[in-house]
Amino acid sequence: MRQSLPLPATGLAAGFAQLWFEAATVMAIRTWSLYLNTATPAERRLMVDEKAPALMNAAIEAWMAGASAALRNPLDPFGGPMAAMDAWTRAVTRPARANRRRLIRNAYR
Repeated sequence: MRQSLPLPATGLAAGFAQLWFEAATVMAIRTWSLYLNTATPAERRLMVDEKAPALMNAAIEAWMAGASAALRNPLDPFGGPMAAMDAWTRAVTRPARANRRRLIRNAYR
């Protein structure tokens, strides 16, 4: 008999899928704007400057979520890692979603 994934793993998979969609869309829009030479110098600089703060914020949020989940239930071996992965995914998806919205809004101006 095949077992289904526990609910937290299903939510994590959905979060990764959403992150993949947001990141792929941003990469496609930026690649197209670079190809057409319509990316402003500020946008080109933003492509580089936004990565480090977003990843550092995601790492901090993941660490805090994993530590608090492990302290809440120390007997659950998957609670801390699952909480950390979920927090990291949400923290990285937020800026990617904001980038997608901004790039789409600026593309039609």
